[in-house]
Amino acid sequence: MTDKTPITKLKRQILDRQGVQPEKRTKRMLTVNEQPDTFHKTPTMKLIEYKYHIKIENEIFIGSLMDVVRRFNYDIDKSTVSKWRKYIKDRRSDGS
Repeated sequence: MTDKTPITKLKRQILDRQGVQPEKRTKRMLTVNEQPDTFHKTPTMKLIEYKYHIKIENEIFIGSLMDVVRRFNYDIDKSTVSKWRKYIKDRRSDGS
């Protein structure tokens, strides 16, 4: 390698030697499910999202507390749904 080797090419060569494939860059917009979380989620929130393939912040506000509990097959109870709604509302209004 010479002094004229571009830095990006040099980085790519080092990563190739170590067996690391960098992520492809794309200008494609992220879907809702691919976007990063806007707040810290509890392990139970993550479990519900994984099990039902949803984003909890979108589904938790649809219907009454019992509707949400039924939708998740009683995996959580009404008080948990109520706490999560309050938690998510607080995080949205804070902007954190």
